[in-house]
Amino acid sequence: MASSQPAYVLPGPADTWSAVVSQAREGHLWGPLATTLLRTVIGMAIAIVVGLAWGAVCAVERWVDLFTKSWLSLLMAVPPIVIVVIGMLGFGPDAKVVVLVIVLVTIPLLTTTCRDAIAGVDLDLLEMAHVFGRSSMWRWCHVIVPSVAPPVLSAVTVAAGQSIRIAVMAELLVTSTGLGAQMQRARVNLDTADVFAQAVVLALVALGIDAIVLTPLRNRMARMGSNSSTTKGMQ
Repeated sequence: MASSQPAYVLPGPADTWSAVVSQAREGHLWGPLATTLLRTVIGMAIAIVVGLAWGAVCAVERWVDLFTKSWLSLLMAVPPIVIVVIGMLGFGPDAKVVVLVIVLVTIPLLTTTCRDAIAGVDLDLLEMAHVFGRSSMWRWCHVIVPSVAPPVLSAVTVAAGQSIRIAVMAELLVTSTGLGAQMQRARVNLDTADVFAQAVVLALVALGIDAIVLTPLRNRMARMGSNSSTTKGMQ
C-alpha cells in the first residue's frame, strides 16, 4: 500500500528507517526522546506516590473512600485533552502541563487498583498473623505488600505505557520541546517519514521498558506473593 502513495503521504519502511538513521545522526531524536521520558518518569513518580497512598488510605478508612470516590470517577471521565486545556490556562505553554496531565490521568487507575488489592487480601492470613502476635508493620510488610504488589505492578505497567503516549500528546499541543513537539514540527513541514520514525522509536522504547524492567519486576513480585514464606515465618 505504501508503494502506491507518495512518500510525504505514507512513507514505506525504507523511508522510515532512513529517517530514523538521519535523525539519530543529526541529534534530533535522542535529546527530545530523553526529554519526553524524563517528564514521563516525573509524572509517573508523583502519580505512584499519591495514587498508592490514596488507595491505601481508602482501603483502611471507609469514609475516605466514600468521600473521594466521586473525585476518582470525575478524573476517569475527564478526557486528557481537557486537562491539557485547563493546565494551559493555569501554567501557560509550559512543561508542567505535561507532568500534570500524566499525574491526573494515571492516578485513578493506581488508586483504585491499590484500594481493591488491599481490600482483597486473604483475611485468613491476616487473622493468622494476628493470632501469632505479629505487629501491624509486620502484617503490612509480609502479608499485605506481597499480595498487593502483583496487581499494582500490572497497573503501573499499563499506566507507564499510557503515560508515554499522553506525554507525547501533551507536548504536541503545549510545548516546543520533547518528542511530541518534534512530531508536530515534522507534521507541519510534511516530513511524514520523520513522524513515522519518531513513532516507531517511541513504540520500541516503550516495549523495551516493559520487557526489560516492568515485566521481570512484576514476575518477581508474583512469585513472592505466591510462595509460602509468610506462613513459615509465623511458625
